[in-house]
Amino acid sequence: SIRDTLESMRHVPSAYWIDVKAKLNGSDTSSLEGILMDAASYDDPPLCVFMVYDLPNRDCNAHASNGEICCTYNDDGTCDYGADGDCADGIAEYKGEYIDPFAAIVSKYDGVVPMVLVIEPDSLPNLATNWENPHCGNDATSNAY
Repeated sequence: SIRDTLESMRHVPSAYWIDVKAKLNGSDTSSLEGILMDAASYDDPPLCVFMVYDLPNRDCNAHASNGEICCTYNDDGTCDYGADGDCADGIAEYKGEYIDPFAAIVSKYDGVVPMVLVIEPDSLPNLATNWENPHCGNDATSNAY
């Protein structure tokens, strides 16, 4: 039954995808901070696995889970995947608005909650398999990855 399947899934490890900046802060279990706060409340905190996933120009070909950080923005706020350059602005945004806050939150729970961070699990394969696509193979996207 569906109920039995769902019950059995309660014992299967899973990971939390922190794929947008909005999932960093908060007090409920939809955010990195809330998940760690909840885990820390247990006498024996569970292992928390997080996917760190918000590189500039992410999913440059598939557009399946378009990132929110761009190397270059179009006027409408979407990524200009055709723009060339070094992606310095996108990398600075990624570091300052995503990675640094992520690290600050994780460091508060270091030694309290066991954690595993999986860094950008889809990004390198996406770049490798889509190298011929000018959206992925240009200098800006390559520098971001």
